[in-house]
Amino acid sequence: MRTEQNRIMVTGGKGYIGRSFINKYKGEYELIPVSLSSKQNLDFCNVSTVLHLSALVHQTNKIPDEQYFSINTEQTISLAKEAKKCGVRHFIFYSTVAVYGLHGYLADHKKLINEQSICNPASAYAKSKYDAEKALLKLEDEQFIVSIIRPPLVYGKDAPGNMLKLKKLVQLFPILPFNYENNKRSMVYIDNLTYFTKTVIDKRVRGIFIPQDEDRYSIKEIVKTIAECSGKKLFLIKFPIGMLWVLAKIKPQMIASLYGTLLFDSTASNEKTGYYAKITTKDGLNLMSK
Repeated sequence: MRTEQNRIMVTGGKGYIGRSFINKYKGEYELIPVSLSSKQNLDFCNVSTVLHLSALVHQTNKIPDEQYFSINTEQTISLAKEAKKCGVRHFIFYSTVAVYGLHGYLADHKKLINEQSICNPASAYAKSKYDAEKALLKLEDEQFIVSIIRPPLVYGKDAPGNMLKLKKLVQLFPILPFNYENNKRSMVYIDNLTYFTKTVIDKRVRGIFIPQDEDRYSIKEIVKTIAECSGKKLFLIKFPIGMLWVLAKIKPQMIASLYGTLLFDSTASNEKTGYYAKITTKDGLNLMSK
């Protein structure tokens, strides 16, 4: 029998992470999806937890920076204040690793970023998320727990973003310039991410968290695994000497994201939550490729 202890309001339920969480755990919790864009009156009656996923993410077309702060910062703070006033015990905010201001290191770099690493957000999106984080932590007290989740690259079946683009490239082209194996990236499979979120909810742990898969893959390993799982033959090459650095000058963020190393240390997050990745990266890429 469900009680108020597992009555959860979910914002952004139509997004990729929101849909995935709702579909996976709708039988375990009483989930209340709400749309903040519809200006509906929110009913916090007997709601124990708010899972706040609604956000304005990077837009293809240029938009004013103020829009990011209006939705990602101001709307978040307003929602949290109302939730706290109405007696909600736990507020979970989905932020981003973009708050660290990094896309990846092209040079050999073994430094791991953790929950306590210095944040230096560069984009309006990242700044708006980080401003929301700081405001939420000021609202926290013994009766109002705040959890901040900063996921790295999220992938899985039907996931939007860079992993979908890589999957399409593998399907379209038999030869790709991805024969680079020294770069490694932290990633998180969607089912691992939703399971991590569940552990945060069930244990009501406060703090900042970085969930990730146990494996770290290079761009070469990623595209080779996608090709193998989807039955595609693939031949990988390298750019001519120096060209990668030239491209990095022209498209720094894109090249750093594809060819750079970006690794996170989730030891503290795992210890606080008792989380373990249920699905390996190889299995996750396999499921994504089907």
